[in-house]
Amino acid sequence: MSIPVLMYHHVLPKDGFICSSIENFTKQMNFLKQNGYYTLSSKEFYMYKKGKFKAPKKSVFITFDDGWRNNAVYAYPILKKLELKATIFLVTGWINKASEKKEEFEALEHRECKKIAPINPHKVIMSWDDIESCNDVFDFHSHTATHRDEYYGKLSWQEDLAISRDTIKQQLGFEDKHLCWPRGTFNESLIKQAKEVGYEVFYTTQRGVNLADNNSLYIKRIAVKKDEKWLKKNMFLFSNNIMGSLYAKIKPQ
Repeated sequence: MSIPVLMYHHVLPKDGFICSSIENFTKQMNFLKQNGYYTLSSKEFYMYKKGKFKAPKKSVFITFDDGWRNNAVYAYPILKKLELKATIFLVTGWINKASEKKEEFEALEHRECKKIAPINPHKVIMSWDDIESCNDVFDFHSHTATHRDEYYGKLSWQEDLAISRDTIKQQLGFEDKHLCWPRGTFNESLIKQAKEVGYEVFYTTQRGVNLADNNSLYIKRIAVKKDEKWLKKNMFLFSNNIMGSLYAKIKPQ
């Protein structure tokens, strides 16, 4: 058995680059609910990987990258209504900046979000208050402090990793073990640095299977596209060890 890990970024009124429409996201989540899928928390997924948690046969782990405010505005109520869980990987430096001044939310596509984030961050990025308001559905982990974007200053990798973990500790009260690599960029040296800081579970942008093999260095994720039919096909493929592995070799991303 393999557990598919879904990767989302934005949920907005219309489909777009790394963005699911509200309509398609709703259909996808309804598919999971109606077909009896169990949505894992990050702790449950971690324990599954270590072989210490027997996940239900039909399990899935839903993740979102960056901490875009549309996750709270649009994805949260859908997940809450259906009693599903998910995890958001936060760019903690962005969250800090978005928390300095309240702004009216804007439903902007990804490229526009990237433009406005350094200027009026809370229009598009979650604040710590937003995070607190939806922590009954989401749990939260690190996506570094800067995402390697120099919006608010430049950091070394070592600083980036350590500051993000420290911020999670200060704001959310726990020692974070989960790290999602920005843009899926990593190497063995960076894994070593991150382990020295205290991270243990590392999320990639590569497709593949996730087994209870006690190896948390290369978590595979599926970038979600299209509608519930696409999701149904990929859930079938990546729940199967053999088919998922073969398909990932043909289409690694």
